[in-house]
Amino acid sequence: MKAVIVCNGSIKDYDAIKDFINKGDYIISVDGGASHLRKMGIIPDILLGDFDSANEEDIEYFKTQGIQADQFSAEKDMTDSELAIEKALEKGVEEIVFIGAVGTRFDHSMSNIFLLKKLMDVSVKACIVDEHNYIYMFNETFTMPKKEGYKLSLIPVSDKVTGVTTKGLKYPLNNATMSLGTSWGVSNEFYEDIATVTLGEGILLVCLSRD
Repeated sequence: MKAVIVCNGSIKDYDAIKDFINKGDYIISVDGGASHLRKMGIIPDILLGDFDSANEEDIEYFKTQGIQADQFSAEKDMTDSELAIEKALEKGVEEIVFIGAVGTRFDHSMSNIFLLKKLMDVSVKACIVDEHNYIYMFNETFTMPKKEGYKLSLIPVSDKVTGVTTKGLKYPLNNATMSLGTSWGVSNEFYEDIATVTLGEGILLVCLSRD
């Protein structure tokens, strides 16, 4: 089961994003994400958040469609995005895609990115998607299919990532140790249709990105 969590961040091209949402089995609207969904003509399965950034008309519109709205206090320990994760995990999802998870609020953007670790730790596949990026987090060997026009970046987010070996990329790494703070793994290019990245210990933030 795949959940799609739609947040209040930047979405500039609804046509490019809509397909990701339509492939979801369970759609969670997070706070102001309701506005994005209404503009796309998509009905979520649930509305969730403190609704401080939501348009009241959007919330009421979905309520008239019979959609459940779970409102939380603005004074809470978790962000709305993390509450949405908890709801998705209650449903037993195996995969989560975040839409609108990055934007002008850098603190929220970074917090959402590091929620990928929470999901990695419970073996739930997760990705943040926008019109230019696919953002993942891995602590074990993974493969990444080539996507035309995109480059692959490997960014250590633990103190060290050991045993990094790549196949299928233009600039290979062989049993490398990558330290937190290095830009060594940014903007690699695909040499084959599928890239394989092997690692020993540590955590990599993995970005498939285009201009």
